[in-house]
Amino acid sequence: MPDFVVSLSERLVESVTLAALEAYVLGDGRPGRRHRPAVETFGYVWGYGKGHGDHMVLYLDRMSLSLSSQREPDAVTPNRHAAELKCNLMERWSPHLSLIGDFHTHPYASLAEVRETQGWKFSKADVEALQNDDFLWDKADGHPVALVVTVCRLGRVPATFGTMPVGDAVESFDVGEFRFWIGVNVGYLDEDGRRRQTFADGDGVILDLGNRFSNAAGDRIAKHVR
Repeated sequence: MPDFVVSLSERLVESVTLAALEAYVLGDGRPGRRHRPAVETFGYVWGYGKGHGDHMVLYLDRMSLSLSSQREPDAVTPNRHAAELKCNLMERWSPHLSLIGDFHTHPYASLAEVRETQGWKFSKADVEALQNDDFLWDKADGHPVALVVTVCRLGRVPATFGTMPVGDAVESFDVGEFRFWIGVNVGYLDEDGRRRQTFADGDGVILDLGNRFSNAAGDRIAKHVR
């Protein structure tokens, strides 16, 4: 199995965190709902990769939220035409970038629930979705990347600086009263041309989110949002 370094641009980290936060706090925003449950959300990621023998760097640069996806508290289903539609535009505006992956979110009610279920991990359905996404495997040239962004609300907000790693392929960080985890799973072809995934194999990826994270004790960003 080749080794991968997956590096996320600051713009991408910001965009997926904003998307996860809005879906968590405001739900799907449909009118008439007095209580808006947190929902999962979904988007597509563009970037590029460069190989160095058995070592490959995958740089993830930007994302587009999929507004046509069907969002629920414990699932999100993308529109089957959305990826091709967005690629048709991006190939004209940014031909130096390729559709390299997608991201979705896992919302949880509390930190205890995340820890109990290891909610930062990819689910069986997540693994199957990547395995069977022929369009993404083709566009990503055999190295599709899946990101999962897990989010929960903290009861007590500690002071934190930098990211908090959960192994090599998952990093967490705090913003206000919310904790986020970003995890990565990379697809690749083995010597027999079969599709494999680093998450299922258990290693082979280093995730790089940069070093922009700090959070003040007691800080809150949604205290007036209901």
